[in-house]
Amino acid sequence: MFNGDAGSDPVTDALNKKLRWKTDLVILPLIVLTSTLAFLDKNGMAYAAVYGMKTDAHLVGQEYSWLGSIFYFGYLAMEFPTMWLLTRVPVGKFVGVCLFTWGGILCCMAACNSFTGLVAVRFFLGVFEAGILPSLMIMNSMWYRREEQPLRTALWYNTFAGIFGGILSYAIGKMGGALATWKYIFLIYGAVTMGAGILVTFALPDSPSKAWFFNTEERKAAIIRLAQNQTGVDSHKNWKISQVLEALKDPKYWVVAVFVIAQSITNAGVTNFNPLIISGYGFSASKTTLMATPQAAVALVAQVICTTLTFYVPNIRCILWVLSTLPALAGAIMIHVLDIASARTASLAGVYLMGFYNVSWVLVLSLQTSNTAGMTKKSFVSVSIAIFYATGNIIGPQFFRTSQAPTYELGIGAMLCCFAIMAAMGVLYGILVFLENERRNRLFGYPDKDRMTLGFEIEMLDQTDGQNTEFRYVY
Repeated sequence: MFNGDAGSDPVTDALNKKLRWKTDLVILPLIVLTSTLAFLDKNGMAYAAVYGMKTDAHLVGQEYSWLGSIFYFGYLAMEFPTMWLLTRVPVGKFVGVCLFTWGGILCCMAACNSFTGLVAVRFFLGVFEAGILPSLMIMNSMWYRREEQPLRTALWYNTFAGIFGGILSYAIGKMGGALATWKYIFLIYGAVTMGAGILVTFALPDSPSKAWFFNTEERKAAIIRLAQNQTGVDSHKNWKISQVLEALKDPKYWVVAVFVIAQSITNAGVTNFNPLIISGYGFSASKTTLMATPQAAVALVAQVICTTLTFYVPNIRCILWVLSTLPALAGAIMIHVLDIASARTASLAGVYLMGFYNVSWVLVLSLQTSNTAGMTKKSFVSVSIAIFYATGNIIGPQFFRTSQAPTYELGIGAMLCCFAIMAAMGVLYGILVFLENERRNRLFGYPDKDRMTLGFEIEMLDQTDGQNTEFRYVY
């Protein structure tokens, strides 16, 4: 059975490898840098809290939790303009400008000494980060074949920020200076992000047809090589409401919606409260920043291994989606039931096991870029995921009650429930896609892999995966 992960094409193996290698050398580092800085900047607040931001800014009650949520109110407010912008503006330039602007705003965090000031800055940070996730999802499908996308997604939606954030915060904590340590975290992170924004603006091409690192023949070959995706590579198409309605009628869309909200609730706990949970084990501020690092390392190794498997074993993504939630679920149970005083090491191991929470998210992102065709539909689905992501991250911090620190029983319990929901959605998505592929095979027969003009026909017609009877979903 044709599974959508392979197909013949007129691009030779040698040329295909050359084009992919060039893309990996230029595009992948730029989008990895963009995504890493987004996470590093966003997670910087958790390390700043360990170094005294909560005390210096006179935060009381649930105010710190609200700082975690308010970022996503700004994020949410910007998603609808982003949905329109992604079909109108050069995506590479858009990413670069957003990166530069939020770096400048992040520096302003160092000037805040009250809850009101921090709220304002966090809101605008969310506004300018809002376009990054949908942009990178579109670029994933624009530059890589479907079977290549999971591993690249794992690399750009990485946990480098979690690994290096702790190490960098530890180093900044030892640096000294006239300002409070937490202020240096924001100033240094913000300045680096502004510099990266300038680099991305000028170095990141808007599409393969405009790639400065390809010659004329390679640009043509790059488009041919990506034609088999049947998802299009042109980001400038007229907005089509029919494609939005098709997405809304698709049960897979709503399965992903439930998954993303559940996953984002767990993400809110990890990004905003992980260092605070670990500090409750009795470590110093500087050691806490280091002890938070292994969880991110677990996540990175797990997602790279799992996504590499998808390159060799077709249609294994949903199975890995479900299996990867189980260690995270086990970790949440360990934290929830073990006593910190008598079983500190085992409880800390549970914190690290929760790093598996990111694996299923990476696989879901790769499924969306592989299984969604039509420019308006791709933009709408990508932005929708960002909206659901923001919604979960708004809800998540509210489960972590200051009065329950450092064990956060309610917050950990909520994460435990969400891991179970994430696994259930993986099973449901796999069943829906398998049945839809079988339905199409019965009605239209098996796709003709020799029709190499198909990808260009789909590109010209801007057909969706629902309209294209030769499209088969990966799972």
